[in-house]
Amino acid sequence: MLGELPCLEATEACIKSLQEMAVQKSQALQAIDSRIEVINSKIEEARANNQKTIALGVFEPLVQSWLKLETVTSSTGQQQQRGFLENVLDVFTTPLQGVNEVLSLIGLPLFRNAIGGDAAAQQRTIAIADLQVKVAEVERQRGELAAKIREQVLLQALDFDQTRREFQVSQEVARREALRLKLITVDYRFGFGDTNGYLQSLSAMDKQKAQTFRDWAKLRRQLTQIKLLVLGAD
Repeated sequence: MLGELPCLEATEACIKSLQEMAVQKSQALQAIDSRIEVINSKIEEARANNQKTIALGVFEPLVQSWLKLETVTSSTGQQQQRGFLENVLDVFTTPLQGVNEVLSLIGLPLFRNAIGGDAAAQQRTIAIADLQVKVAEVERQRGELAAKIREQVLLQALDFDQTRREFQVSQEVARREALRLKLITVDYRFGFGDTNGYLQSLSAMDKQKAQTFRDWAKLRRQLTQIKLLVLGAD
């Protein structure tokens, strides 16, 4: 009757077990968890890409300067072209001048990086922070939904326990009514009692059977609802 339910009693341990199973198997919560995981993954990817962009932005002016091909006049009056290798070599041949050039090119980007990057980087940081706020809100709503599921399981379990007790009482009343009807039937066959009283007893027995069947149907319906809530729609 219980199927895959671990238990179905109005006890603290059983209700807690049913609540945890309901939360774990909830398709709505699973869908929320999947979306949160995807968004968090995108946030981490965007944060990593933003840091890479900031890092590259710091050295971009220096790289552009070193990659620039220039024509210069030597001390002998000859025209020479300077490129990447010559610019890098200058750092070692004239270190003071090379350091000054490097600092002049990356100083401002380093300062921007220290205060959060340029406007584009700061906009991306704000967008990431906005996503994090939205994730936090979704997680809060998820917690509320999980709490509602636990509450529904508690109420359903308590209602089922009450319905089960009512059915058990109805069963006992029907059993006693059936025994009483047997005695009345025996008396009636031996000439004791009247037909009207005998028919009333039959009618009372039919009513009690109908009540017991209704209580049984209610019990089965509530059991189905609990299974759907705890085990999911599968």
